[in-house]
Amino acid sequence: MKKIFFAISCMATLFTPGFYLYAASGTASAKIGTAISISVDITNPETDSITAANVTRGDLAFGHIIPGTGGTVTVTSSGVVTPSSGLTLTTQLPTGPAQFKVTGEANFHYSITMDSMTTITNGSGGSMTVNGLEHNATRTLDGRGEEVFKVGGVLSVSSGQATGSYTGSFNIDAAYN
Repeated sequence: MKKIFFAISCMATLFTPGFYLYAASGTASAKIGTAISISVDITNPETDSITAANVTRGDLAFGHIIPGTGGTVTVTSSGVVTPSSGLTLTTQLPTGPAQFKVTGEANFHYSITMDSMTTITNGSGGSMTVNGLEHNATRTLDGRGEEVFKVGGVLSVSSGQATGSYTGSFNIDAAYN
């Protein structure tokens, strides 16, 4: 019996004069910004022309290789190309890092997620591994909302590597922090 009485007295208190309800209002705001995007960059950001620094036109290019006893070809994100002693690298094909352009909100920071390795193939059963994929991005968009960066890696070549043109791909993503 006491429980019912308590519930009835609480309800009566809510409806008695002198009990006030107050309401408040607030504001909400949002800014719709530019979506971040990443693409292969085929121009030189300093001169807008094709130069030796980006002659690969966006691709990570290890060049024309004669296997010899096998080894590695390293292409750094800064453009240094170094074959190991078991390989001969000719000048018949260009070499260099891949080049990408990130666009978005000016002066924003972003992160990069990318594969650390990939396999390239010649379409006839031959394959090689590219390890140590690395980039030189600062991860900050400039005042125009852009950054161009490069990606390098290390190609492993065996002594009996099958001839052919090898191609492959790797994934790279950019996102705002």
